[in-house]
Amino acid sequence: MKRLLYFLGGLLLLVAIGWFILEKKLNAGSLEPDNTVWESYIGRDTTVGILPDQYANYFTYTLARTDNDMAFRIKGKFPDTRYFSFNVYSLGDNATQGSLVDYQIETDSGKPNPFLVHKDSAEVGENFTVHIVPAKHKDQNLPNLLPFRDDVKLLLMVIRLYDYNIDDFGGVEFPTVEAFTIKGEAKTVAFKPVRLPTALNLRSIVRRVSLPGMVKRLGLVFQTENTVSLDGPRSNKKYYSLPFHAIDTRGYIENNDNRYLLAAITKKEDEVFVFRFKSPSYTHGPEDINQTDVRYWSFNLGNAATYNFNALKDEDAKLDADGYVNIVLASPDEAVEAQAQALAYNFMEWNMPWQKGFILFRHMLANPEFEAQIDDVPPISEGMTEFESTEGQKFMGDYAPQGLRMSKEDFLMEYSTQQVQAAEQ
Repeated sequence: MKRLLYFLGGLLLLVAIGWFILEKKLNAGSLEPDNTVWESYIGRDTTVGILPDQYANYFTYTLARTDNDMAFRIKGKFPDTRYFSFNVYSLGDNATQGSLVDYQIETDSGKPNPFLVHKDSAEVGENFTVHIVPAKHKDQNLPNLLPFRDDVKLLLMVIRLYDYNIDDFGGVEFPTVEAFTIKGEAKTVAFKPVRLPTALNLRSIVRRVSLPGMVKRLGLVFQTENTVSLDGPRSNKKYYSLPFHAIDTRGYIENNDNRYLLAAITKKEDEVFVFRFKSPSYTHGPEDINQTDVRYWSFNLGNAATYNFNALKDEDAKLDADGYVNIVLASPDEAVEAQAQALAYNFMEWNMPWQKGFILFRHMLANPEFEAQIDDVPPISEGMTEFESTEGQKFMGDYAPQGLRMSKEDFLMEYSTQQVQAAEQ
């Protein structure tokens, strides 16, 4: 019995020593404010997975929490960008815990937020302080609180910039991060600085743990590819529709402020795709923030492994006289590109060697009063056998993209300038 007790005691000691060593390793960061913990994911980089927006940049700090009272203070300057936000996630389920959006952030000086007042015509606050805290401390008197679940062990912070200006972080330095613990209640609460947790490699975690499951779930969209031919819009030629569906994005490290529609394409040689949708009004700057249908929209081409290769964003899109966006997607081809240009259509190059692709259509921060909410489109799910009733246009009308696929020959014949003009008259 004594030997057993000695053995168990030794085992417990080894576990305690091991945990002490691990905890030291996991909390080996600075006691001082540090801005080197951020890992950069640049949207135009085609090695970044999970279908990023080409015109967005993502900056992450991934860490293991060893103290349930650990919280974080982030201090920085507002970047020059159309959209800026903080999101927090639990890497246990890759689901967002919430977001703090640019215009919601109070300035340190109390001067106006630069996302609400044009900085060229008014004096604005330049600096902010954001507090990311466990939910049990969400009632603390701290500015710009962003809480996360108390049980989160692997915490991910993400800063997003969309349509950034000047440079990849909007012309300012990365914000600094400090760690501290919050203990006590009410008047006895104590804030104690502690070492920052060691930054973990998110890219490695996602590729090894999360991405395979995400790719498998996204594969469901290929079951929605429409193989039923339609009558051609301008003759008796046969075409195939390309439907768009909503997906359940929980677990994709999704942006809390974005909503998505997705279409799957298995491309054949010399195939051309034509998409059409009505453009919602979008925000240009502080002068119309929160007064448009959406803050931002984009149309992105990615492959089945979730890497993004091409995109069109709202302010770059050509619109027709009725406010519709027309997009021709095809492999590089002089005749197709010339025809798209003659029609004043947008040409998007299929600039990847893979034949299986996704179109990801994104609405950011849709106005609650906007008539076409992606949230109204029911997401597809495992076990479904009929997808037509959940196509985006049935819930969003013309604001949902709709596509046609056809041969290059048919495109050049049916979408000549004369044919299109005749059909519109």
